[in-house]
This record gives sequence, C-alpha cells and structure tokens, in this order.
Amino acid sequence: MKLPDNLASLFCNYDADTLDLENQAPLIIKTVLARGKWEQILWLFKYYGYHRVREVFREDYYGLRSLPEPTLRLWELLFINDPLPWEEITKTRWRCRRLAGNPLTLNKG
Repeated sequence: MKLPDNLASLFCNYDADTLDLENQAPLIIKTVLARGKWEQILWLFKYYGYHRVREVFREDYYGLRSLPEPTLRLWELLFINDPLPWEEITKTRWRCRRLAGNPLTLNKG
C-alpha cells in the first residue's frame, strides 16, 4: 500500500512513492512519532494500531535508540510508564484541563 499524501512531507529524504507501509513500518512509525503533526499521529494509530506502534517504539527504546531524546521522553509516557488502553487515553489524558474544574480558578474573588 502507498504512503498517504499528507505524510510525504515527513519523508523528504525518500521517494515517498516507493515506501511500502508494511515492509518499512518501523521507519514510518518512528518518523511519524518523531516529526508528525496530530492528524498524522492519529492516522498512524488508526492504520497500524496501538499495539504495533507500541512494539516498534519499545524496540527502539530498549534497543539502539534511534529516536531523538525529546521524542523518547514524550512517548515513554504512553508506552513505558503507566500504559493505559488507547480508548482511555483519547478520552481523558489528552482532554483540555484548563476549562472546567480547575481548583485554582474556582471561587476566586
């Protein structure tokens, strides 16, 4: 299967038409985790699934570590420390916390 057009900008060092989504899955997953925008990351989890993305990340994390340090620190929160089901993560962990129920902003005045 061909790489979606909205991901081609992440692979400027490669010919995007020749990248195979299955054979080069580790390269694609790590690149999107390191450089992708939110919509690209959502596509990544939709296409490969949480478990496949976690597997590739953990191989890198416990292996040679080709991902940049900030990327490792961000994604270890999801895949290494306190892993939660993907459904739970998308509902609570990433919701906006500034609006409702902030104890620091309630009852001031």
